[in-house]
Amino acid sequence: MENPTINIISELNKIYGNLRSCYSSKVSFILNNLDLSIFNVNTKHFIFTLESLIKLYIFKRVKGFLTYNKTEEYFNENQHEAIQLGFYKDQNNNLLFPKKRTFNYFLQKNKDIINTLDSISEKILALASQNNIVLDIDIVNKTIKNNEEKRNQKNQAIKETIRLVKRLIYPKVNIKINHNSKFTTKDLLDILVHIAQTHDFANNGCDTFLELNPNLKIPNSDTMLYHFKKFNDIDNIEEMFRNIFDFTFNFAKTNYSLLNRRELDIAIDIHKLAYYGKEIEPNYVKGGVAEGVGTRKFFHFITCAIVIAGRRFTIGAVPISPFDDISELVERLIKRAKSKIRIRCCYLDRGFNSANIINIFKKNNVNFIMPESKTSTVKQWFDKSEDTESRVIENFRIGNATANLILVDDKEGIKRAFITNMEIPEQLTHYLYSWYSRRWSIETSYRQIDHDFLARTTSRNYFIRLFYFLFSVCLYNLWVLTNICVSLKVYGRLYEKPIITSKLFTIILYKIQQEYIDPGG
Repeated sequence: MENPTINIISELNKIYGNLRSCYSSKVSFILNNLDLSIFNVNTKHFIFTLESLIKLYIFKRVKGFLTYNKTEEYFNENQHEAIQLGFYKDQNNNLLFPKKRTFNYFLQKNKDIINTLDSISEKILALASQNNIVLDIDIVNKTIKNNEEKRNQKNQAIKETIRLVKRLIYPKVNIKINHNSKFTTKDLLDILVHIAQTHDFANNGCDTFLELNPNLKIPNSDTMLYHFKKFNDIDNIEEMFRNIFDFTFNFAKTNYSLLNRRELDIAIDIHKLAYYGKEIEPNYVKGGVAEGVGTRKFFHFITCAIVIAGRRFTIGAVPISPFDDISELVERLIKRAKSKIRIRCCYLDRGFNSANIINIFKKNNVNFIMPESKTSTVKQWFDKSEDTESRVIENFRIGNATANLILVDDKEGIKRAFITNMEIPEQLTHYLYSWYSRRWSIETSYRQIDHDFLARTTSRNYFIRLFYFLFSVCLYNLWVLTNICVSLKVYGRLYEKPIITSKLFTIILYKIQQEYIDPGG
């Protein structure tokens, strides 16, 4: 029989190409538009069509259903999707669907095509990922009330979710590996996850990974860095991880309503990574100050993140060169955030206090709050407001921009200053402290990225350092997604505190085995 995979890949590319204006699709819709008539297999004694049985098998594989009972349950609740696969209803409007015994008999009679169908299933997932199409791969189930069942359900949900995360995201990390290479992208990323989890360097991390997995073929640190050095373009690295951030976020947004229901708060901040080496090319090292690091040289990244508990995705992360205009990077992140969510307010520290940035928020119609420095003009207003707990000075001028200056006492009676473009009545200004405290969650995410998800390196190759940092942000986002999925599946609601720790997440991620189409070997 002619290998059908080549023709099917071409068909899938056309289907996904027509979906580019969307970012999600039903698996049943993809299969409904896929022509599988090229197969010529044994369907004798079956009342169902060949294509419907083949599509049922592929559907089960793509959706990740581990049991046939779960598949039946799904189609009983979504009968229109069963009809899209080629099944139908009888005269009494009852869905005619194969029993487990019938389906297993079909597979037993056609064992020779199973590998091909598995390959097609993985291609559907891989090409969806490459085209930034989120498939409706279900994770949320009914809440389990029994405590023991809940624990078992939680452990199973964690592994299922992380397996799915690995299956969807790993193929999007495009490391250029020859098809005849000993190692695959998956091999390299599994070790990198281990190195990040142990906050180690590549040399020692590869040795400890081999010690933990003596039966696996593991590349050494030189091999790993050889492949990572193939990254030689900052824009390409940024674009790759921007697509991964988008895919992760869109998956959460498509499958759960948590990010669609209301406006969300965000924070924009600059993250610094200490650098101790000599000059580096391209020169992205900037001066700076941080406590206890023993250097004044840093790599700077500007990031934008959601600061609502349980939903703290990093939406964007951009490297800063010594020649970048920060206001332009802020606008870039604001526009990116607006394309993803409805923004209630953006929190920034006083380092962003400039006329250009204030005007950018006004131009993009986004609310902001940031502390104001005690300039001579601000000090004059402090002197005039000694006898009041709060005061609002409208149209306070900062260069060629205006904003509202708010002076308000904290719990200790110390007066502090904020600027904002929001209209806040004086009697409500004390809420500024609780609102602005949400910004600290971005600092918490930085600590977790640095300590739990970022591999260490002494490399002077900036492209490797950029890849490491953006990969750490990617892992952080996947950890947030995993907690959302498991929380809703096991408890039926979103827990603000993580269900699974970042350490456990990374350990399961590199240990769990999941087949997928590897674009890098």
